[in-house]
Amino acid sequence: MSVEGPRSAVFSTMLVSADGRVANWPQHRHRLERHAQRLRINLPPHPPAIAGHDHQGPMLATVRYGAQQGDWTIEKRPLSVHDEDIDAISKPAPRWNERTNGTKHGQWEPYLQAHEEAKSAGCDAALLVHDHAIIDADRATPLVLDEDGTVWLSPVDQGGVDSITATVLANRLPNLGLPVVRGHLNERTVARCAELVVVGTGMGVCHVTSLDGEPLGTSRALSEACRRLLHEHFTDESVWTLPGMVDV
Repeated sequence: MSVEGPRSAVFSTMLVSADGRVANWPQHRHRLERHAQRLRINLPPHPPAIAGHDHQGPMLATVRYGAQQGDWTIEKRPLSVHDEDIDAISKPAPRWNERTNGTKHGQWEPYLQAHEEAKSAGCDAALLVHDHAIIDADRATPLVLDEDGTVWLSPVDQGGVDSITATVLANRLPNLGLPVVRGHLNERTVARCAELVVVGTGMGVCHVTSLDGEPLGTSRALSEACRRLLHEHFTDESVWTLPGMVDV
């Protein structure tokens, strides 16, 4: 990632099947467009085709447009921690300005550093805190299941990235009797939670066992529901775009 400033690039990371099909491409395309507009980056009309790969199973592909170079790049990598129990640390959320906060931009090093600090602490993720509330994670989105069965998601104006995976789940969880409310994930809400999970393209649905060494709720209701919903989502053929058809 560039160190030249947030307006140096815009990107999105998506799931690619073994035969090169891309999951949720329209949502990724629209997010690239929205974030590029906020970053004052003019995208060209077409990104590069995302070809298949020779590895077994799905992979992640980060599609990035460098504003200064004026070109698209694709970086592929295997899935790592996915649909597992994890431990997390908390870190101050990186901040820029209202226009930049929450976009997938070119100055992503603070998120990468937060992840490295989590690994150095023997953990798997860093939860990012602003104004005494969790607003994001280093590469996923936190969801909190309250004692009363309500699922809490950070408000969009707090600076977290608008997660495609979290949006899919927020639209479907109420059908399983788990209403979703946007509100501050403050210390009290998290400490008393029945379950804390992080969700994202790369991580799937991970149950957070502890935060900063303190154990969290032991319910599995939210993680099980989210995994079931994502399984249904990804078995829908309409979710996948064929290679060579990825087009802005």
